[in-house]
Amino acid sequence: MKDLNTFKPQLPLFVSICVHVLTILLLLFFGFFHILFASFWVGLCCFVALLLGVFSLISIINYGSNFFLLMGFVVASVITLMVTSYFFGERGLIYCFPLSGAVFFMMRFKPALVLGSAIIIFCLVAAQNSMEAFMVGRFALAMAFSFIFSGTLAYQIFKQQRQLEQEASEDYLTGLMNQRSFYAWLEEFLSKDSVPRQKLTLFYFDIDNFKSVNDSFGHAGGDLVLKEFSGRVISAAREISSEFGINCEKRFCRLSGDEFVLACPSATDVEMASNFANRFHDVLDKPFSIGGRMTLIRSSIGVYHFMVENQSVTEVMQLADAAMYRAKKSGEQQFHIFEDERESYLRGEFVF
Repeated sequence: MKDLNTFKPQLPLFVSICVHVLTILLLLFFGFFHILFASFWVGLCCFVALLLGVFSLISIINYGSNFFLLMGFVVASVITLMVTSYFFGERGLIYCFPLSGAVFFMMRFKPALVLGSAIIIFCLVAAQNSMEAFMVGRFALAMAFSFIFSGTLAYQIFKQQRQLEQEASEDYLTGLMNQRSFYAWLEEFLSKDSVPRQKLTLFYFDIDNFKSVNDSFGHAGGDLVLKEFSGRVISAAREISSEFGINCEKRFCRLSGDEFVLACPSATDVEMASNFANRFHDVLDKPFSIGGRMTLIRSSIGVYHFMVENQSVTEVMQLADAAMYRAKKSGEQQFHIFEDERESYLRGEFVF
């Protein structure tokens, strides 16, 4: 449920423009009507909301959206409905139905829940000036059902959206980043110009003799090993992050099969990277429990420590992969560090 703090279903641009245009036209019509024939104050509120709506529409067309203009438009519309409800009862309440439901598609879920409830309550209280209590109660019941339906619909959209995001960005077995999402993050990180001379260390893990694990314990046992393996590395990365003030544990990816990669920004030198690799091996030294049987799982780690300077994702991943293969050639539970191999790689002289 904590994900609801950040969840906001996003309306397509065309739909947002259409909603703005329809609302602006309604405000224009009712604004002129009330100025000329009914209530000056209602008409004035309509034109203020209309003006903010025009600015919000222009912002959406040119820049995609502007939260403050949009909220100004919503607040002005709410005030307009409150004033209308105060003077004309159901003429204002009828428009509370679409507005209270629309807020779920304008902001995060929980603030939308609060704002939508406030819209209904404030307009119902204002309407008591011009409506009988019985009619206000009937509107309150209808609004409650409509609001609950809108919130439920938004929540169902959230669950489907979240599931699609997980399938697109997370490994189905371990819950780690998958290759697609990790490569996207790495490409963005390598292209950053805001932090000069930024360093990055890639730890490329490969479980030694993983095929024998599958042969001995079956694929279900292999899956248990992969999950426990990732959990141990995350635990060590979390301790490293806390101790050194760097962000490691959130950039851990299962590439495929038994291969994993961890990106650790700000490891200052090779000595620190070596220390980290030793700590990863330490947490993997303890036996793994598979179906009540204990077995040792070894891992080779390729470490590529480098200064970010316009490298490509392909380049840095190949160098980290090559470091891992060098570690494998040294025996089980080993690591190998590359630091100054880029020039050889670019000249085509690098031997994998």
